[in-house]
Amino acid sequence: MPKEQRPTVAYITAASHSGKSASVVLGFLRCRQLQTLDGQRSPFTHYLYMPFRNNGGNYHSCVDEEELMSTCGRNVKLREALGAMYMRDCFRRALNVSYTKYWKAPDSILEVVDTQVSLKNDVSEFMRRSPNGVLLVHVDEHREMCPDPSFRKGALRVLAELANVKVFATYTDIPPLPAQSSSGTCRQAVACLMPDVKTIMEQRLQMPDGLDMGQEAVLLRVATLRVTLGLALQKLLLVGLHVEFSEVETLLKDLNGKLQESAQRIDARLVSCVKICNDIWIRDAASERQGLLDLLCTIEEDDDRVQEQRFPQVVVLQDFLTAPLLVLLRGRDLKDPANMLHRRCQSLFLDVLSRSDTAVVTAGKVLEFAYLWSLGVKSNKYGEVRFGRLMVQFQCQDIEPGSIFEQSGMLNATKVEALKQKVLYYAEGNHPCADLFFKDASGVLYFVDVGGTSNMSKAENKSRKMKAVISRPGLGTVQGIVLLPNVFDCGRIDDDKSMRAVIGVEARQLLGGLVQLLTWLPDD
Repeated sequence: MPKEQRPTVAYITAASHSGKSASVVLGFLRCRQLQTLDGQRSPFTHYLYMPFRNNGGNYHSCVDEEELMSTCGRNVKLREALGAMYMRDCFRRALNVSYTKYWKAPDSILEVVDTQVSLKNDVSEFMRRSPNGVLLVHVDEHREMCPDPSFRKGALRVLAELANVKVFATYTDIPPLPAQSSSGTCRQAVACLMPDVKTIMEQRLQMPDGLDMGQEAVLLRVATLRVTLGLALQKLLLVGLHVEFSEVETLLKDLNGKLQESAQRIDARLVSCVKICNDIWIRDAASERQGLLDLLCTIEEDDDRVQEQRFPQVVVLQDFLTAPLLVLLRGRDLKDPANMLHRRCQSLFLDVLSRSDTAVVTAGKVLEFAYLWSLGVKSNKYGEVRFGRLMVQFQCQDIEPGSIFEQSGMLNATKVEALKQKVLYYAEGNHPCADLFFKDASGVLYFVDVGGTSNMSKAENKSRKMKAVISRPGLGTVQGIVLLPNVFDCGRIDDDKSMRAVIGVEARQLLGGLVQLLTWLPDD
């Protein structure tokens, strides 16, 4: 017997003005264009937009707690049934291209199944020309329909349980439905679209004549521009991309103006563009976010801690929840013991995006400091870090710069001996490998090298270099770790007990919520 498919409400949750609604519309149109969904034939034939806030003032009115108390008291079942009736009436209004401006609860409340029968007839009438099709109902700003989660649960359920209806909910937090492992109608997380910076730079920015991507200074500054432009676009209203005089258009015009200033060197023009992008987002005041560091480390979507009251403004990464990138880069959580360490790592990372000297403005440095940040906070909170199959007992209390290699590339034994436990070091100066290094609880030295490449030859070379360094005599016990988040096939990478290559999904999970950066960083 095939497994019964439970009704689900798909949802996108992210910060305001981050493109949630646009993602749903684009997804529907793309499915219609390709006629496929998740590799299967797309069933979608109709799209119905049902907003409950914003939309230029055109939305269905909310039901307040006073109305609920007078009609249902505190009876959860009645509130859920009333929510179903409310959705039925809003749906009927939407079919007539109008909105429920004031909704009065009926004198008698129908069971949810009875409301579904009448709603099913409404849907069938609406889709009479495509009786075998599927209607995609986009419930926007779902929390605004009512403050009570039971009411909203009934409103979403009554549609989702109809055979030829798919419900998609968007808001800044999670619908009041159980995770997919539960019985009954469940929620299903869907990732929000992020700005396609690569395409925008190729089609909307006029890179200067003579741009030589073979020059390291140019290549690395272009990489940093991709990250900062992505952050600037996230800050601006994404749906304004097609508006001629939107803030996005102004940004692109300013960037093109800088890129064409022939009096400046090309690398200097790129630095100016990075500064323009940073000025848009980096000066926002830090905000207090409860649970932020849990989200930085990521939380499983079906975790018992996931409650819409506790974790607002989250985004979905596969089956994990995190905070929007801009929130991670500017937010803090004063109630979390790891907050001071988080703030130090955050400050260092922002400094990498802001400085213009060649040694710092690199895609590699962005990724290295992202790992410094995530590994520092994860180990502080959990007292351990898992590198693939290797579990390391380490609890970071501080981060410090360190230099343990001589100019010749040999290790300085005196400096290695002086390394402190519970400190995660980031390399300064010459270092053939080991962008990060630390001593675990038993004093074993760990070298962590970071590579953003997807090129197998470069990945193998990085691993060989690490193995050559840690195999030198007289070092004592040294464990090498190579992190390759853009490599998904181990190929000929030779790892053993002394050197571990952590690739693909496992390497990305170590980045926590900062894995969002990989959308924009080039995989050189």
